[in-house]
Amino acid sequence: MALEKIQDFRGAHKGCKVFILASGPSLEGLDLTRLQRRIVIGLNRSSLVYPDTHYHCTMDQRLFDMRENLLDKTRFMFTLEGRPFGIRLKLLGSEGFSHDLADGIYSGYTVSYFALQLAVYMGFTEIFYVGLDLRHTPGHTHFFGTDDVSKNHEHTEFPKMARMLSYGATVLKTTGVKVYNTSPISTLDCFERVSFDWAMER
Repeated sequence: MALEKIQDFRGAHKGCKVFILASGPSLEGLDLTRLQRRIVIGLNRSSLVYPDTHYHCTMDQRLFDMRENLLDKTRFMFTLEGRPFGIRLKLLGSEGFSHDLADGIYSGYTVSYFALQLAVYMGFTEIFYVGLDLRHTPGHTHFFGTDDVSKNHEHTEFPKMARMLSYGATVLKTTGVKVYNTSPISTLDCFERVSFDWAMER
C-alpha cells in the first residue's frame, strides 16, 4: 500500500527514537555516518550533508527551487500546501501545537518546530535534535557557510523560534515524549542538553 496521506503515518513509529537533523554550524565536523540504521528526519539543506533520510521537512518554496534534486531523494517529503511535491499539510498559523496533522500544522517560525509536531504525530517518544543551534558562528549561519537570507536571524527570527520551541516543550512535558538537544553551542534551554555521543549510545 502506498503511503500518500499524512494519516498513513499516524503512530507509525510508536515508542521509537528519532533524530531530527537541522542545519546549524555545529553539524560541521560531526560524523553523521553514525546515523545510518537510525530513523532520521532531515530539515531543509541538511540533505547536502546527509541525503539518506527516511523523512524530510521543508516549508520554504525557495529551497524547492534551489535544491529540488536533493529534496527529492528522501523517502517521504513533508511540506505545506502549494509546494511542488511531497505530502502537503495545511498551515494553521504560526503559533500553536497540532496533535492531529490531518487538520494541519503550525509553523512555529521554523521547520524544526514543524518536524517536532510530525515526530510526535508519528508516535516517537525519544526525539534527538542534531544541529539545532539557533546561533551563528564566525563565517557560518549554517554548517555549509553563510546564507545571506539568514544573516540577521540571531536578532530577528531566532527569538521567535526559541519561544515556540519552548512552547512545544511545555506542551509535551506531561506526555511522556522526551526531547533532547545534542548541539554543544545551542542557545536553547527548553530541551535537555546531551552530547551527540551520548545520543548515539542510547
